Amino acid sequence: MSHFTTQKHLSRRTFLRASGVALALPWLDAMAPAFAAPPAPTMRFVGILNIFSFHTPFLFPAEAGRGYKSNSYLDPLQEHREDFSIISGLNHPDVSGGHSGDYSFFTGAPAPSSPTFKNTISLDQVVAESVGQQTRYPALCLTTNAGRGSCSYTRNGVSLPAESSAEKLFAKLFIDGSPAEVAQEVKRLQQGKSILDRLQDKSKRLQQSVGARDREKLDQYFTSVRELEQRLERTEAYARLPKPKPQSPPVKDPGPGEDTVRLGLLLEVSRLALQADLTRAVSIHYGGTTKTPSDPQTSYSHHDCTHHGQSPDKLEILARLERDLLVEWGGFLKRMKETKDVDARLMDRTMSVMGAALGSANLHHNANLPILLAGGRFKHGQHLAFDPATPPPLCNLWLQILNEMGVEAARFGSSTASSLPGLLV
Repeated sequence: MSHFTTQKHLSRRTFLRASGVALALPWLDAMAPAFAAPPAPTMRFVGILNIFSFHTPFLFPAEAGRGYKSNSYLDPLQEHREDFSIISGLNHPDVSGGHSGDYSFFTGAPAPSSPTFKNTISLDQVVAESVGQQTRYPALCLTTNAGRGSCSYTRNGVSLPAESSAEKLFAKLFIDGSPAEVAQEVKRLQQGKSILDRLQDKSKRLQQSVGARDREKLDQYFTSVRELEQRLERTEAYARLPKPKPQSPPVKDPGPGEDTVRLGLLLEVSRLALQADLTRAVSIHYGGTTKTPSDPQTSYSHHDCTHHGQSPDKLEILARLERDLLVEWGGFLKRMKETKDVDARLMDRTMSVMGAALGSANLHHNANLPILLAGGRFKHGQHLAFDPATPPPLCNLWLQILNEMGVEAARFGSSTASSLPGLLV
């Protein structure tokens, strides 16, 4: 069926511009020429490496297949049940050494604990090389731990630097101009002045020149931008507040240590970038937290809790930290489902992985890895349970994701097949 539009044709790379500001636009009907076929679906990838993993007895359902029973970890994700899959049993062959396995999570490179180890290219960077060149930023490499974490590697196995500040990432993506103009615009944001206020006249003219569906998309997009600005403002305002005196009620501090909140902010900026087609690949290195949204007044030693030795007290704390992380990921999935991309949900055009290179952080085992996969064209709503003794390589999933992204690849890492058994499209 032909796609027909009578509106003025806009370039897919259209930006709204004002002094010091450039706001990319999502796909609009007006960006398709009259009588043109709908554009081929554009696929994206978001990969999150959780270096402290999950306590898998609390995460993995007892049952395999679609009829699995939920649990305390999965309960916050039940509204998205048909949009994600739990995958258990997988590993990377010849990858051991505890936390050294993090280096190989998105590459599959063997023997990461060896003194002669040389890494290979990561999944997100293959996407960046193959299809990311069609966007302004071939890939976004992010972390919740400034100066420490990255899960992205070049073709030569070199670790890429990662951005940890959602505010700086937002400025990089949506604020243009000279260094002085960028600094001035950041100052305006800190004062609560939206970049949308700067673009008000141009955005109104644009909305008047497009059809009803496009006006709805623009309204949703501009609302998302403003809500994120407000969230960043609140985060910075909290960080500047003095610590309360002992007799005062505690004040939530989303500054240092609030890395679950930081992950949520990075995911939200990433969602806007994906919606505007500024990038096709996002990697995020999550390095644990000391404060967690459900109990912001308390500080925790996340790493210490992962070495729980089956202590009920430590397991209770660990469960709180990990549930809050899953709640944050669930909020990202909800917003992805609410965001339109041409004729589908952005969720349907984005494959999102939350996983770990440790099947047991307590024992530093690199088998039976916890993998949560959401979005894309896959038929979800299931627990894909593989035998940890004889599983297919995790790289089979990475290769399947690459193929879904439109990357022509026969192999990736230790892959032995082009798809994961049971993961259907």
